[in-house]
Amino acid sequence: MPDTAQAWHLSLTASVYALGAAARELRAAHQHAALTAHAADPARIIPVPGHVTTPGAEPVRPHDEALWQLSDLYMVLEHHTAELYENAALGYAHGTASAVQAVLRNDRPRHVEVPRDRNGHYVLDPADLPDLSQSLTTTAGARELADLRTRLLTRAQTDDAANLANAAYAYGECAERALHHLIRHAEAHGFLHAS
Repeated sequence: MPDTAQAWHLSLTASVYALGAAARELRAAHQHAALTAHAADPARIIPVPGHVTTPGAEPVRPHDEALWQLSDLYMVLEHHTAELYENAALGYAHGTASAVQAVLRNDRPRHVEVPRDRNGHYVLDPADLPDLSQSLTTTAGARELADLRTRLLTRAQTDDAANLANAAYAYGECAERALHHLIRHAEAHGFLHAS
């Protein structure tokens, strides 16, 4: 007979880890897109001289045109990956916080529940991020979570999108450590049970 008590928390921590992994992938993609956009910036590259003519049209500089086209493309990619990373990081923060809350309530969810729209984007408001610090000990990360929550809310209120995703990701990491702490504590004291 399988150990169902173990199964719920292994499944829950895998769910949380998957949220974090998604945010890490999108963070890396955004960083690559930003570097590529910077590297292809036409202001940084000296275009190769040379014109091409087309009957009935003004001559064009193909290398110059290519640089501008790539620059536009990479700027769109940079913007899109920034939005995806922010959404994934907020999903990680909210989802992990909800997992911590569930364990604190003595619930035994097998997966994180995070609302999504029909396009697959998490539907979350940074202001709705719960304050876990009152329910956790210092050892479980109460102070760090309180500080990170304040930082995240400040970034959201000042519309600091560039740093909101990083703040949400940091909060998610800290909440994930708190979740593992709670599960280890419950396991050590024989409180784990199936639901």
